[in-house]
Formats: sequence, structure tokens, C-alpha cells
Amino acid sequence: MKFSGLAFGIFGLLLLSSSQVAAQDRLKQFLLVGVEAAEEITAGYTAPVTEGLMYGLAGGWYNSAVVRDKWNVEVSIVTNGAFVPSDARSYVIDTDRFDNLATLGGEARVRVPTILGGSATPATLVATVEGEVFEFETPEGLGVSDLNLLPNAFLQAKVGLPYATEAGIRLFPKIDVGGVELGMFGLGLQHEFSRWIEFLDQSPVALSVFGSYTHLGADYAFETGGDVLGENQEITMDMDTWLFELVGSTKFEKLNFYAGLGYVTGKSDTRLLGTYELQTRTPVTFTDPFDFQNEVSGFRANLGANLRLGWFGLNTAYTFQGYNNFTLGINFNIK
Repeated sequence: MKFSGLAFGIFGLLLLSSSQVAAQDRLKQFLLVGVEAAEEITAGYTAPVTEGLMYGLAGGWYNSAVVRDKWNVEVSIVTNGAFVPSDARSYVIDTDRFDNLATLGGEARVRVPTILGGSATPATLVATVEGEVFEFETPEGLGVSDLNLLPNAFLQAKVGLPYATEAGIRLFPKIDVGGVELGMFGLGLQHEFSRWIEFLDQSPVALSVFGSYTHLGADYAFETGGDVLGENQEITMDMDTWLFELVGSTKFEKLNFYAGLGYVTGKSDTRLLGTYELQTRTPVTFTDPFDFQNEVSGFRANLGANLRLGWFGLNTAYTFQGYNNFTLGINFNIK
């Protein structure tokens, strides 16, 4: 399983740089602006990653409306790329909404880069805590906007069941990727109802309904020390996506085309847990300070092609949705 895109997204959620010291500094700055402001800034900064991953996790489940014969198995390597819309590369911070927050230049509203942005310029924020003034910059974009793509990849298996039905699974135990523990599982179910309609069953077209659920979990434990004391410091994220779709395809021997029309919905929950003691002029303590959500939902349309050469197959698809998605799959058929 290739977790590079997922790990990239989680590291963005952690607001980490390449060093633990820089991570501690960033953590201190965000807590000093106050929990409400910190949650809003963090949610806006990381939204393109969480939204893009939710759309990507829902993709690549099927490559035909024809389900497999009973007990036949297909194992696939699926790669997805969610295209980041241009308006998701920056967001607006409104300092008037918070009592102790301002910008260095005095503007009430400033547009700053998201984690996937590059063109917007970070702003300098000024926070006042117990009469003490702190200045710091909002996070920079990670400079990947030229790629315009948020990738992920995974393995999946599908098996044919009785009554023109097929079940699929994505299952990976938690593994450590650069200090971030990641795990994912998903379940999908497809039923080819056109087999019960005689004129469709005899035609070169198949119709089916499909539904899936995918879950991604991640957590990262901070090393305590420096200006941020405390215990049990970690950040966790749980992401869930649901997909419901009507699928149609041709059913020729080798080259086929398929399309889907459906609805996708997803929610991510990010939590900063533990006790955080900031060593300012007047020490400030926070307990489990972060807990914010990002959500996606909407209709989607999917167009794809599938080439089967005996036990080996390739498929590709493009999905029109909130974050358009490109899918490429390598499939191995086992009878």
C-alpha cells in the first residue's frame, strides 16, 4: 500500500515542519491565539487536504456494472488523484471575530494560503494574552499548487456472491509512516439488477447499484519539551466517506466502457488531545484544546474504460465532483 499522499495530508494537519523544535513553536503560536481562533485557522488551512482525501477515498471502487461470477475474485491496485480547485488554495481569516487577535498591518480580513496553496502570502498575526503581545506568521502553503493533484493509493479485493451480487473490501492494519500511524478499511457492495430484467440481460448493457463505506484513521504523538510542557500530547483524525451510485456499462469480452451517477458524503474529525502548558509571563494551560470537523457532500458523475486480457486488466476513470478525481487501476482476476 502506498501511503505517500495520505501521510502528506496528515503531516499538513499536524502543522509540522522538518524539525520537532519548529513543530513546538507552531503549536505554541496556535494555542496562544485562543482555542476558537486556533480551530478556525487550522480547519481553514487543512480543508483542501481533508476534503480532497475524502473525495479520493470514495473513488476507484468499481470498474464495471457487471459483477463477478459466484466466488470469483478480483484483486486490484488502485491509484487516485483528486484535483485541487483554485479557490481551495487560499482562505480568509477575519480577525474581527476574535477578541485578542489582530493583524500586524491592521487589516481585519486577510487572505492566506491553505496547505496546498502557494500564491497567497502568509499574514502576520498579533495575539494578546494576559497583557503580553505575541507576533507570528500564518502557515505557508507547501508549494504543491503547480501539481494541482492530491494522490492516494490502496489495494482492494472483490468477490462474486450469489444472486448477482459482489462484495469488495479495503483493509489495512495501522502502520507507522514517519511517526504517523495510519490505518484504513472499507466495504463495498454491488448488485447487478439488470440480470433480473430479461431484455436488459440479453442486451450488451448492464446496470447495477453500488454502495460503499471507507474509514481512515491516523494519529501522531508529540514529543513534549521546550516551551510547551504537559503530557499525553497527540493529534488524531478519523475520516469516513459514503458513496451511493447507479452504474452502467457495456459487457463485451475485452474492451468496455462504464459510467456512474451517484452521491458522495464524508466527514473528518480532527482532535488535539492532551495537556499543554505554555510558559508565558503568566503560564496558560489547555486540556484537549482542538476538536473540529470538515465535511463534503454532493452529486458525482463517473466515466471510465476497462480493458480485460484474460486474468489481467486495466481500467481508468474520471469523476466529476467537488474535487474532480482521476483513477487508474490494475486488476488481477482469479477464478
